[in-house]
This record gives sequence, C-alpha cells and structure tokens, in this order.
Amino acid sequence: MSDKSSDSNQNGISRRNFLGVGGAAVAGSTLSMRPGGSILVGGGRQGGGDRIRRHKRLGRTEFMVSDLAVGGVPLQDTAVVRYAYEKGINYLDVAEGYSRGGAERAVGEAMQFMDRSKIFITTKIGVGNNDTVDTILDRFAQCLARMRTDHVNAFYMHGVPSIEGLKTPVFHEACDRLRADGKARFRGFSCHGPGRGSPDSFEDILLAAADDGRFDVILFSYNFMNREIGDKVLAACKAKDIGTTAMKTSPGMLRPAPFDPDNPTEQQSEYIERMVSRGRSREQAIDGLRQQIQRQEETYQNTRPFIEKYGIESAEQLKLKSIQWVAQNPDMHTTCVGMNDLDIIDKIIPLSGRPLTAADEALLSDYELVLNDKYCRHGCSMCAGACPYDLPVSDIMRFAYYFECQGREKAAMLEYAGLDGADAGNCIGCSAPCSGACPYGIDIQSAMLQAHSLLTL
Repeated sequence: MSDKSSDSNQNGISRRNFLGVGGAAVAGSTLSMRPGGSILVGGGRQGGGDRIRRHKRLGRTEFMVSDLAVGGVPLQDTAVVRYAYEKGINYLDVAEGYSRGGAERAVGEAMQFMDRSKIFITTKIGVGNNDTVDTILDRFAQCLARMRTDHVNAFYMHGVPSIEGLKTPVFHEACDRLRADGKARFRGFSCHGPGRGSPDSFEDILLAAADDGRFDVILFSYNFMNREIGDKVLAACKAKDIGTTAMKTSPGMLRPAPFDPDNPTEQQSEYIERMVSRGRSREQAIDGLRQQIQRQEETYQNTRPFIEKYGIESAEQLKLKSIQWVAQNPDMHTTCVGMNDLDIIDKIIPLSGRPLTAADEALLSDYELVLNDKYCRHGCSMCAGACPYDLPVSDIMRFAYYFECQGREKAAMLEYAGLDGADAGNCIGCSAPCSGACPYGIDIQSAMLQAHSLLTL
C-alpha cells in the first residue's frame, strides 16, 4: 500500500461537530505497512496530530488495532466512545463489572454510529466457584444486550488470581460454544496479580497463560517501572503469537496526609485509640503517628528536585509520558487508557505512533530513580509471606492507586470494604515483620497505613 499525505483537520472530525455526523466511519487515510506488523496512517500533523497514526497486528487474531485503546471502569459516557472512534481508536475494552455494566451500555448507545466491522470489542466477566457454563453464557448474553451487538471479538475471564484459575473448565467450555455460534471468536484473560493465599506469582500466572495455548489475548499491568516481568511475558506472547494489551500504564505514589494532634482525622484517631488499647500512652501513640507521617513527608519531598529539574507542573505530564512509553513498544499491541471525558482523548491521541525523545527517556529514567521506593508495583507479591495477617498487600495498594491516581475514590473504597477485615487496619500497632521485605525498599507498614487512611469508609 502507498502513503498518501492529507491534512488531519480536513479528514478528522472536531470535538465540536462530531456528534452531528451520525454514522461516520473512521476517516479513510491511506495505511502503509511498517516493520513488525504495524501500520502508520498517512497524514496528520507531525507527532500524531489529532488522529490515531499507528495500528499493530493483535497477534493471531490478525486484527489491526490502534496503538491506543479506550475503556476501563471510568467509561460511562457514550460521547466518549463516539469521539474516540472518530479519532481512529478501534479497540474498546469493557467488562460486565465496569460501572455495573455502564461501560458496556456506553458502547451500546454508540453502536449505531460505528462500523462494527472496524472495531475490536472485548468484554470480561469474573468467574466464581459457583458459576456453570449456563450462568456464564447467560451473563455473556446480557453483556451483548448492553452493547447492542451480536458478538464480541474476544471474551475474557476477568482478574484471574492463580494458575489453577486459568484452567477453569466451565469458562473454556462456554468459550468453545460461543466461538461455534460466532458470538466470541477469541478468548482472553486479565490479571492484576495473585489472589490472597495463592502460591503463584504474577509472573507465574502470566507465563502459564501464554503457555496454555487457549488464550488469544491477554491484558496485564505494564509500565516503565514495572517492566521486568512484563518484558518476559511480551517475549513469551510474541513466540506464541498472542495479542497483548496493557493496563496500569502509569506508576504513582501516595501523598502523605497532614497531621494535627489537636484535630486528627478519623483514621488518625483510630490509630491513636488502637495504640492506646494496646498499652501505649496517648502521648506515645501521637508521637509514633507523627514520626510515621514525617517519614512519609520526607519521602514525598525527595521528589521535589526532580520536579524542579524538569519543570513538572502536573502529574498528568508524567502520566502521558508513561502511556507513550508503553504505546511505542512494538510488542505491546495496544495500550488501554481509562477515559471518562473528551479532554483525555485529545491529550492521548497525539501520542499515537510517536516515539519518546531522548529528553523524554531521560525524564522517565530520573523519575524511576526518584519513585523507586515509593511505588508499589502492581501484581507484585514478594512481601506477602512476611505479613502475620496474610494481608493482600498488592490488592490494597492497587485500591489506593485507584483512589489517588485514577480519581476512582468511591470504587476504591468499596473494593477495600469488600476485604471484610483483611485490611490494613491490622497494621496499626503491628511489629512490622514486613520491614525489609520489599525488594524495592518501600516502607510497607507506612504505605499500608496511608492506604487505610485513604480507603476507610
């Protein structure tokens, strides 16, 4: 195929007028093949313009997907789906549990304005111990009804917590039936890390899935600070021609809460009272809390030189560079970004097909050094064996990430409440045998208490 230059403002559709276009298909810029199974869209201003510029082959599905995808829990607005589609995003990542079906409904309401043959839709369900083939098929039918389509391109088992979970017979039988009926051609799975008490690591689960042979696509956490395992998984998937999609693409840190002994927060009061109940004086409890918060504040302030060096004005700048780092990897086929408004689409579209500059690489390299002992890697469970309460540290820190870095406060607090006592409140007054258990040097107890303060209803 040949390249054809075109002005993105002529072929593209502006945010102001796209709602009036109705069933407009993706603008027909010419596609040229690139090495490694990717294609670059002709036209658009330098650096990606206002439309998707790169597509990659999604493994053995053979579908050419945009290097950036829309979806996630925040997706609830039909206008976001339509605007993303008009900008060239053709991969939609949703799930039964995202906003209680709200993400699927947003896709369904936009369906009449999209060419179904040009989009790749995945949906996911969590499979429980009581599920049968029939319950899975019934729930899947409800997913299709919400999305107003007769099929999805890939059907995922959501949040698989163990290698044993990958083998769930009822899910695979359901997938076989759906494929035979033309309702879900491909199957996939997502993984946030091992479940509580699982003997398997994040790496174990992902590599086992690649080796299983039945999964055509996988969705897992991957970013420039959480790449060691991810790079192994990408290599394994490439060898098996499995499609790869990324989530949790931006690392983040928790900010310390201020402490006023005369006016403590509810969570700080809980800490003090529990310490007193365990034999400490009130003065000792307050002093212990003050020292803990001081350590957190010192850790946070260590980032200031980095922020000043690079003139960082917002966390969003770092988030966008983190997304771009993932998207430029030829072996990561698409990068899922949670979207809840049109502004985020305008901000990420220029990242498409655009490699990081040397200055960008230097920024992320420095950021990695600064954040190394402050970011709890998604899916990591290396400290789990050190906790006397067998707390799901990785899950708790993931919920805190949802709250602090993704703005999903309510959802994060509800997830945390669902731990039913297996929460970081147990860390109050604990002797902290977890100290030193994190290979990255994170102060686990302080981080967990900070997460407890954020997430407690």
